Amino acid sequence: MSERLTLEQVSGNQSELPECELESLAGLYARVFAGEPWNEHTVCPTSGAFFGTDTRPDDACPEVNCGASLQPAYPLEQTKDYILGELALPDAALLLLRDQDRDDELVGFSWGFSYSNPEALATAKYKTPAMQLAIGGLLRQLNLGANGLWYLSESGIENDSRYRGKGISREFHTRRLEIARSPGLDAIQRTSAYGNMYRTSKRTMTQIMGTETAPDPASGELQPTGIIVNKLKDDEVKGRVLFMKTSSEMVV
Repeated sequence: MSERLTLEQVSGNQSELPECELESLAGLYARVFAGEPWNEHTVCPTSGAFFGTDTRPDDACPEVNCGASLQPAYPLEQTKDYILGELALPDAALLLLRDQDRDDELVGFSWGFSYSNPEALATAKYKTPAMQLAIGGLLRQLNLGANGLWYLSESGIENDSRYRGKGISREFHTRRLEIARSPGLDAIQRTSAYGNMYRTSKRTMTQIMGTETAPDPASGELQPTGIIVNKLKDDEVKGRVLFMKTSSEMVV
């Protein structure tokens, strides 16, 4: 990581995140997830489907026979409330990446927190009863979460060549696994099968559900291998997967 970049950890205590910092974090969050591989720039208020930067708020929803007007995927005030809600959860920890050459501007973030058991995680992170039941059952089947689960929640880096491709994603990942190790909890990571976090997670964790991908020898882009891990796909978001690392694997 470049010498001009600094990485700091703060607790989930909301008083440690000033309003101006929270606003910067919410804005960065929206910019990060507007791009590839998430393409969450706008959202349909009717179906909840996300669309990329080729759409704009107030455009007509591209879905057939919808007709609703698209809305911003992550409005500032709602995103601030979402972040504060996540940081208020047990064992929450937040990592902030700053660029000293740009007056300590916030250019990256990563955070996580704990859930008491598999069902609590499944209920909080999945919308439909079918997926909640499937994920809770899978985690129980794999004997995960007997003492709780530390969820590697959100992680993002400004879409800028000065920050991406510099190993920062790996640093975020390593630091969060270290945080999970401290209370002795199994770690869970949810990400896209087509993003850089998939590559990072696959180096240190075990995929437990969803589409398996591998780099194409020619282009290097992640492509499906044809394997659906544990024969379970995410019916809510295409290509979303889960990784795990047990507390025993994290003991040094």
